[in-house]
Amino acid sequence: MIALFLATCCLALALLTSEASARCSEKSELAALGAAVQADLACRVGRIVDGRPSCPVPRVPACAAGAAERIVRIVLGTPSGPVSGWTSRTRRCQRDIALVSARFVARRLGERALGRRRARAGTVMRRIGRTCDLARVEENASGQPLLRVGAPCDSILGAAGADIDGHRLARCLRASLEAAVDDVAPSALPPSILLVLTDDQRHDTLDVMPATSALRDEGIHFRNAFATNPVCTPSRASILTGRYAHNSGVLSNGHFAQLDDSDTIATWLERAGYTNGLFGKYVNNAVLLGLAPPEGWHEWKSFLELSGGDFYGFRIDDGGVEKQLQPGRYSTDWLRNEVLRFMRRNAERPFFAMYATFAPHDPAVPARRHLGALPGLPPHRPPSWFDDVADKPTWVNFLRSITGPGAAARIDAFRLAQLRALLAVDEAVGRLLDKLEKLGLTDNTIVVFLSDQGLHWGEHWLQSKFNPYEESIRIPYVVRYPRRFPLPGVRDQLVLNHDLAPTLAELAGAAAPADIDGASLVPLLESASAPWRDDFLIETLGEFITAPSESVRTERWKYIDTAAEQGVTQELYDLAADPYEQTNLATSPAHAAVLTEMIARLDALRPGP
Repeated sequence: MIALFLATCCLALALLTSEASARCSEKSELAALGAAVQADLACRVGRIVDGRPSCPVPRVPACAAGAAERIVRIVLGTPSGPVSGWTSRTRRCQRDIALVSARFVARRLGERALGRRRARAGTVMRRIGRTCDLARVEENASGQPLLRVGAPCDSILGAAGADIDGHRLARCLRASLEAAVDDVAPSALPPSILLVLTDDQRHDTLDVMPATSALRDEGIHFRNAFATNPVCTPSRASILTGRYAHNSGVLSNGHFAQLDDSDTIATWLERAGYTNGLFGKYVNNAVLLGLAPPEGWHEWKSFLELSGGDFYGFRIDDGGVEKQLQPGRYSTDWLRNEVLRFMRRNAERPFFAMYATFAPHDPAVPARRHLGALPGLPPHRPPSWFDDVADKPTWVNFLRSITGPGAAARIDAFRLAQLRALLAVDEAVGRLLDKLEKLGLTDNTIVVFLSDQGLHWGEHWLQSKFNPYEESIRIPYVVRYPRRFPLPGVRDQLVLNHDLAPTLAELAGAAAPADIDGASLVPLLESASAPWRDDFLIETLGEFITAPSESVRTERWKYIDTAAEQGVTQELYDLAADPYEQTNLATSPAHAAVLTEMIARLDALRPGP
């Protein structure tokens, strides 16, 4: 009996493996599969809605065994008999779900048979959005649902009585069917990648960016995302290499030359066949590195400014040639246009486009069209704004002592300027996403939005970064890849900037080095309950009065060890009870055991001698 059970399991596994790996290489085979899917879905929806006779099993090519059934399950779920009680609107919606999806599959199979990457056939799915939008989820008198959609898009329908978001349903179906087509096409289709990287953007600023907020709501939003060294160049080095600053060698802005350009996500992707372009800020002091694209980059338009960028009157390293842009050109817009051209030129091959704006970095100059935007914005006054910092290190108290009476107004004005500068970034995000849709690349493009680090707006008397407090280390972090992850979601695990490079490498099928520190986010993208890290290291050499420190953060606790000869050198915060880090518990007898545990964990995370 045991032998029979094992044999049955092995046979089932073999069948699953053959279905997952089977590919059709002939145009005639893909055309036959498309015709079979159209006939099958037309028959099934006719049976469900109109009570037509049972459907014959369609004949499909041997190379597509299981593919037709998978597509039917995505569109209509498990097979069912006739259902009575249809209203005219739900009937139209159900028919379009089946017939339009079948048409998309057949056309997309034809495109893939011709070796075409762009999914021009995707436009047909808009009809589902128009027909089903605001239709209501209904049940008949027998309690049977009147609309059928398979996993994963069935969750979009909701409970009886709910209105349907037809456009969201259409996007989910299209992305899921694209994945099914890709599994049977002559070869797998590597995703393109669009990375939008802002500079000094706080994690809590997306609500003033409607296009970016929509991207967040369509993708996977990592709500607890952090920069492990909240300084521009070290953070960018971690994003590019997947390594902590002590392993990348880039511990401060002055260490820009330590970045190993031969071992970054760009070189990993290049070896996997990608065309890579950087547009904007690479690292601070990039002008001192010379005029030439680093290894792995095929198109290179990098700022030539010591601070890493500028807004008006900026210079660009254009593939090894210095260019001075006209004074009226706004860098966020100019770079956006260059990215649009890059995507259009490379639409038929996998590309990696890094759109790295200088916004909203100081001096945070908005585009002229946004100078009067956000009128009536309320002031930013969290509990930690200009708070009591007596239990914090000497450097924090020194900054408080030299803060003049006009500081509040200056910080408020700078905050408003930063938010206004982000409006052009948001417009660019909208334009870039629209271009992906027009190019037929939306479903098979990984879009990532994040910042290199955050910034203080008066919390603890600070208007800076370079420190381990939450305002400096927290960053916005969104990933959207419809073909693999068609449903949006939220994740609360501790996600780091250096997790991005291994994530992109895995999704792109590129080989990443074994010695990197970051972890691929793919398990979290697949499941909110995936096992994950419990803590991480924060390290900074400090700049502009800020003292160097090493810290460890868990989901609840943060311990900071500041390098100083006097004053407060240890800080312990209970982030669950004190999210604004106002009460230092390092000297609290009641928290001595936690302090000891956190010190030990920091020692374990610290780099070796």
